Amino acid sequence: MLTLLLWGGGTPLRAEEQRELIETDLLIVGGTESGCAAAIQAARMGVGSITIVNDIEMLGGQFTAESLVAIDENRPPSGYGHGVPFPRAGLFKELMDRIEEINTEKFGHPRPGNTHVITTALPRDAEQAFRDLLAPYIQETKQIRIISNRYPIKVHVSQGAENPEVTGVTFASTQNEDDPLFIQARIVIDATDWGDVIRLSGASYEFGPDLKEKYGEPLAPEKREGYPLTDMNPITYNMLIEETDEYKPIPKPASYDIRNYETNNYPKDPAYIYKARRIIDHYGFPDIQHPDVILLCFAPCDYPLDILPQSVVQALEATEPGASRKNIVEMNREQRSIVFENAKQHSLGYLYYLQTAVHDQMQDQQHSFRRFKLLDQFGTSDQLPPKPYIRESLRLHALHMLKQQETTGVNNDALNFADSMFHDGIACFQFEYDFHPTQRIFLEENNPAGPWRNAFRKGRTWGPPYSGLSLFPARSLIPRNRERLLGAQKNLGYTSIVSSAVRLHDQCMAIGQGIGAVAAVAIHTQQKLHEIPYQTAAMEPIWNALCTRAGDVEPAMLWPWRDLEPDHPAFVAVNQLSIRRLLPIVPTEVTFRADALADENWKKEVLEITQKQFKTHELKLPEGELSRGEFAIQWWNAMQRYSFSFPQNNLSDDQDGDGLVDTDDPLPYTPGISSWPDWKPDPQTDGLPDASDSARTLIKQFNFAGPETSPVEGFLLDSGEQFQTEKGYGWQETLRGQHRNRGQSTDTLKETFVFTRNHAVWECALPKGTYHVSFCVGDSAHEQMGQNVTVENQSVLKEIDTRQGVFREESLQIEVMDGHLTIEIGAPESSTNTCLNWLRIEQ
Repeated sequence: MLTLLLWGGGTPLRAEEQRELIETDLLIVGGTESGCAAAIQAARMGVGSITIVNDIEMLGGQFTAESLVAIDENRPPSGYGHGVPFPRAGLFKELMDRIEEINTEKFGHPRPGNTHVITTALPRDAEQAFRDLLAPYIQETKQIRIISNRYPIKVHVSQGAENPEVTGVTFASTQNEDDPLFIQARIVIDATDWGDVIRLSGASYEFGPDLKEKYGEPLAPEKREGYPLTDMNPITYNMLIEETDEYKPIPKPASYDIRNYETNNYPKDPAYIYKARRIIDHYGFPDIQHPDVILLCFAPCDYPLDILPQSVVQALEATEPGASRKNIVEMNREQRSIVFENAKQHSLGYLYYLQTAVHDQMQDQQHSFRRFKLLDQFGTSDQLPPKPYIRESLRLHALHMLKQQETTGVNNDALNFADSMFHDGIACFQFEYDFHPTQRIFLEENNPAGPWRNAFRKGRTWGPPYSGLSLFPARSLIPRNRERLLGAQKNLGYTSIVSSAVRLHDQCMAIGQGIGAVAAVAIHTQQKLHEIPYQTAAMEPIWNALCTRAGDVEPAMLWPWRDLEPDHPAFVAVNQLSIRRLLPIVPTEVTFRADALADENWKKEVLEITQKQFKTHELKLPEGELSRGEFAIQWWNAMQRYSFSFPQNNLSDDQDGDGLVDTDDPLPYTPGISSWPDWKPDPQTDGLPDASDSARTLIKQFNFAGPETSPVEGFLLDSGEQFQTEKGYGWQETLRGQHRNRGQSTDTLKETFVFTRNHAVWECALPKGTYHVSFCVGDSAHEQMGQNVTVENQSVLKEIDTRQGVFREESLQIEVMDGHLTIEIGAPESSTNTCLNWLRIEQ
């Protein structure tokens, strides 16, 4: 609805803001993938008027305007090349199906990149897929309208309520500064790149590294020193390059300095660079009639934001004193553009480096980067994407701040469900806690005008560790101190560490789809956003709308079962029952096995859970032999007669009575902070020593770890030093430097180890006699394959594998005959790690 009337509520409009006013039910600021997904979901739920305002023409965020067209998806701990941890679902699957249709039409292959990720696309094709999904709601139902080339300059907030309400946004035009537009809305979603609506609204937000004292995260730094508030996951200007018949480098960038890249040249192998993010592979698919296209998005292009080059500092200070010391989320558009321009030149310098210095060293120059030119997919004068790849934005101070320890797999095992599986989950995810290099180091001392390289900060590196199979809660979308506003894209309620694991294409779309459902329920019911995550009557319509089967709509995933495809007849029933906890679920059993026989014990467990939830004994189990999926379908159908509700204990601010007020409690309806309070790991695989047997005398205990590891009471620290007679223990050859501290929990004994990739011998001086020896091998952050341990010439472990976070503990009785206990780890011909965590000697 377009009017020229003045808006009568909230903050008064100045004359220059009164030129044009639009009223809409749902205003989505930002045409990112999260914003598009929210719009489509809200339209499917019947929201009558939805307006997307985008600052450029191109829709699709990472898929398009940021040119990250080697499409990243949820990833299991086994890494690239091992599929996804759970199937594609929901709007993301619909989009990917459309992209693969377009690829097939153009290239004859749905996945023409033949590369490390599953699916690739050209940016224009990816944008076409977005517009195809939006089209029915723009052209047919006319629920969605898109306004391009506008950016927010003011957010209007009504005062007087407990939480001030966002009522609208004023936009400036990128093409005509003297043309403001005001949009009044019932709900506003901030799907911008940098959280500008949140910032302008006065909603509280965070940025930069969180210290450990704030959220208690294992990977968080202890002190601010070395971790400035400007430290962010870096931006990257991605480059799409296309093969030609000419060996012609791009023009040399004016600021090019080869030292920027010689000292920062990971990955080094040109063949890896060529293959790892290839978008079109006409050599692997000879029938493709299109030259090779490669995405350059590697670490040498990463542009840290902690401190900036002198030229950038000077240009920023000219706009505003102190601008160069701001975190980028607090800069204005002009200031960010200064940073972006320098980041572009840095990326172009990397391409020039590949086309010159690297080309000159290549023996096989058929695949030399000198044969490539920048591919024009964006209509920009420099042929670069209109936006950098943005990994981290501001973080909304939300009803719940999602933390590392909540998303870590149970028992520190990423193959398990996460420790906190939230009652208000709206989307699923799994990825590593993944930072690209966040630190800029100038190569010449005290010369910020000189060459530089990027580097990692401790605890802020690419993974592992990985998260577990996790849920994203609705509470992490909702600001604590504003109403009628939702965060989206990368402007969400999580810590910096968790933001590094929740930034991929499919995650942004799945969460965006959930955001659209939350907004639709708020609009239809006129319920306050702050109330929705705690109201069953609000969450059930959200779940039902997200995970439903209707026409060509793909149901979204509500619970991260690894083996349940959306086209399985039981997909909807199993997900709906799971999110309501109406099925028996244990954290280590992450496959549902829908086609397996439903045994009687399992069915009885389902019945007991359901009777407890609905406080009824009239329910009866379906008769006959059924698969687990068939049983779930019948059971879900039977549940339609009952009213599901979250547990209540009539306490106003602590529903589960665990001493944590609901606003600080990740699980307000489950005592404690774990969804699995009754589950216990196998003591033989938890990586921790059992209590010492009172019938035995403790002689010595050793923690194998780096020299800076904090002492563990009762344990001697062995950091890989050679045997010393005065100490009485050590290695035949030093293993100093071959130690790790994963730091994923406070249990030092299982987080640390000394390792060898071949063969190492350790000895401890002991009197002749009989001893009981216990030890542990494994790695809290990695799967370790082919480990070997021999004790006093007895082969105790031979070629054994340990999963990430799952350990192997062994105990045995041995005879010491020569005055030394001898332990060998690894094997002479081995090429895999053996990781020794701790050792206990008793008599």
